[in-house]
Amino acid sequence: MRVVRGAWVATAVVLLAGCTGAAADHERLGDRAYAEGHFADALVEYRLAVKQGSTALLRAKAGAAALHVGDLVAAAEEYRALAEEGGPQRVTEGADGLELVAKAAVEHDDRAGLAAALTGLREVAPGRALGAFARQLAQTAGTEPRSAEALNVLPYAAAAAGDARREDSLMFVYASALERFGRCEQAVPVFEAVARRKREPAVTAPARRRLTSCALALGRQALDSGKAERAEEWFRRAAAGDERDALARAAYIGIGDVLFARGAYAEAAEAYQRALADAAPGDSLAQIAADKLNQVANAGAVIR
Repeated sequence: MRVVRGAWVATAVVLLAGCTGAAADHERLGDRAYAEGHFADALVEYRLAVKQGSTALLRAKAGAAALHVGDLVAAAEEYRALAEEGGPQRVTEGADGLELVAKAAVEHDDRAGLAAALTGLREVAPGRALGAFARQLAQTAGTEPRSAEALNVLPYAAAAAGDARREDSLMFVYASALERFGRCEQAVPVFEAVARRKREPAVTAPARRRLTSCALALGRQALDSGKAERAEEWFRRAAAGDERDALARAAYIGIGDVLFARGAYAEAAEAYQRALADAAPGDSLAQIAADKLNQVANAGAVIR
């Protein structure tokens, strides 16, 4: 991929007079390669020069070379460094470069490049309008984004959605992506907000169920880690949904397990009974709950 943007990019590559040392040698080699159109070679030389002595001008040159090569992640890194290392007078230049990277990323459907550019802009120029870039790329991500970069893109896209229903649809996709990447604790409050607002009927019920699924998984993780109180909190959160749902009934089994381990046999039996409610014949959860009730009965008999 070859990306060329703006006359100002070319002006970033100027020769420095009177330079000495290895860094200057690499910079001169980079300038020569850039002038000859060998942008990949120029990027290598500029980055070698940066390692031996970073300057704002070197960062600008490296960013321009990376843009030409189409290495948008590298370009974003250089422009972010330009803004952070070059002082207040270089912030606008670095942010402009990051915006060019974001536009190129949208054009080429480069999620990693866009994520890097948006992250950089958020750090160095948070006032810039980022949602338009994210919204365009989010449209290509579909309803089940598979890349981790979508986690950086979707919140911006939701913020720029323009209407409440579209915003909640994108937030549901965002929470689902968090769940898919094993970040349920972050997904739960997002699912809760979408379910509570009820602004988009198509995702209200799914958000409630995904919330239940995440809370149940977190409860099991906490219980396995010996964090009984935290596990009970998550199980009760999961059980707050439709009690006829298998996930909510599984949460009651989890609550029962916590209470049983605590020696609260009557309360544990009540939780297991709720897991049995409305169970169909042959229901596996009902069988588990029935076995648990027998354990409660046996424990109570031993105590008596």
